[in-house]
Amino acid sequence: MKIKKGDTIKVLYGKDAGKRASVIAINPKKNTVVADGVNVYKRHIKGDGRDKTSEIVNLVKPMPTAKVMLVCPLCNKATRVGMKIEDGKKVRVCKKCGKAIDEVKKEEVTKKVGTKPKKKTTKSKVKKKTTVKESTTKRKVKSKKSKK
Repeated sequence: MKIKKGDTIKVLYGKDAGKRASVIAINPKKNTVVADGVNVYKRHIKGDGRDKTSEIVNLVKPMPTAKVMLVCPLCNKATRVGMKIEDGKKVRVCKKCGKAIDEVKKEEVTKKVGTKPKKKTTKSKVKKKTTVKESTTKRKVKSKKSKK
């Protein structure tokens, strides 16, 4: 597949036509792409009345790769992707501007890693609720009636 995780894509047709999103996951066997905020459906989950509550959940479903097109990070246009061999490695190339896409991705990642501030981690105490069910079984006692 010419689309990879972390790429920016543009939806060509369907209910989300024209939207741009970043790729969360890909499935090469089914030729599908999962993108953030695109192809979102609502699922109504029924609660059982005790523990689970009824709710409406937003699900991001996969969509076919034929519906999407890669957006070049250099020229910021939706483009087809070509392959080129440079220094013995296959590199993805933008068909509109002719520059390598993979090299730009690596540079962005190294810039982001260097400027990331450290997060403080705090441990919070969480009390677990334990419920004990007492077995209350009712037994039917049969009374013997004597016939006289």
